[in-house]
Amino acid sequence: MYSSRIVLNQRQIAAINWRNLQREETGLTDLADTEMTLAPEQIEMAFHLEKLGQEPRYNGSGICYGEAFYNSLKRKIYASLPDDMFAMRCAVAVQNALIRAYPTMAGSYRKDEIGELDRFAVSVLKIGEPVLLVCEDVEKIWCYIITAQVQGWVLRNTLALEPDNFRWRQYCSSLDTVTVADGCYSLCYTGREGICKKQMLFMGTQLPLYDVTRDAFVLGLPTKDRNGNFAVEQLRVPRDGGIIPGFLPFSAQNIISQAKKLLGEPYGWGGSNFHRDCTSLVMDVYATFGLQVPRNSCRQIQMFGVERCPENRAQKETFIRELMPGSILYFPGHAMLYLGEENGSLKILHSVYAIGLPEKERIIPHKLRRVAEGSLQQYRINGELFLDAVNYVWVPDHQSRFLNSG
Repeated sequence: MYSSRIVLNQRQIAAINWRNLQREETGLTDLADTEMTLAPEQIEMAFHLEKLGQEPRYNGSGICYGEAFYNSLKRKIYASLPDDMFAMRCAVAVQNALIRAYPTMAGSYRKDEIGELDRFAVSVLKIGEPVLLVCEDVEKIWCYIITAQVQGWVLRNTLALEPDNFRWRQYCSSLDTVTVADGCYSLCYTGREGICKKQMLFMGTQLPLYDVTRDAFVLGLPTKDRNGNFAVEQLRVPRDGGIIPGFLPFSAQNIISQAKKLLGEPYGWGGSNFHRDCTSLVMDVYATFGLQVPRNSCRQIQMFGVERCPENRAQKETFIRELMPGSILYFPGHAMLYLGEENGSLKILHSVYAIGLPEKERIIPHKLRRVAEGSLQQYRINGELFLDAVNYVWVPDHQSRFLNSG
């Protein structure tokens, strides 16, 4: 049904990644080329303390947070700030970790979203990701980090420091890697201690590749040495398709195949419970092809090669019908993958919290809370058609002309 024609090769994907890194609006960071020294005021700006307590927020039990809660968070953060210029430290994630907006696991919910949309959730840090460690709280439980796509707080024990900056930079820019192609891959192995272990690897995870044979390859699993510093444990893994050397060929067929592996997974705002929201689904699917996509929709629409849709509904519908399946569709706050036309319907795949269902003469909210297929002819909870809301697209087979003109 979908074309297997390769629309972007790895040289073109590298060129797109480079252009996106040059755009400050994307929020992407080239860690290996980042200035390692920061001033305290630079860090404080990144903490977004002014956002704390702006609107009523509740914990998981439905109790509204008061000023004391926010003040305790602010004190904790201010205590972690250095007094003068300092150098960031290099580290690598040795566990999958939840990145938080503030150093707390306490949830922050609006009244109608209690237990569902934790507004302190930022993203998931995947095992093997290199990070820059900015600072630690005084108890050394939390640390503030910069990744290639986001910034935020993670639990300190999920990271291993790499004292050798040159070795860390080599790790950041390594070309010999494997990529997890399954939605979630369970890696079972015997550790150095002779104990059987299991590590969950999420789609898009990249790890060092040391050797390839006909039926297996040797990958590097990040861990800690006896001093708690970064080390790599080499593991032999069968070539069963769940993990692949390098990246997948960039075609419509492969994009849709990757996306459909995630169907039915629970919705996870900001990576809550290690689940995907709309933009992390796009980010993880495209990562399997080597494309580095920003974390949030407002950042993604700043990518190189994003196009604005016609505003007229008929023109927009015609425009979208002609798009390559696997293209990304956007409207404010949401991202979807276009699946193509089916029986006159413009099909989409997305991780969605809620849609609107028509009932008599009104639209009522229906919480899907999962990765699902749908249609642009469906309603949002505000009564607007998805089709009418779409305003930007990123189309893989249009990118070569942008590259040629740029």
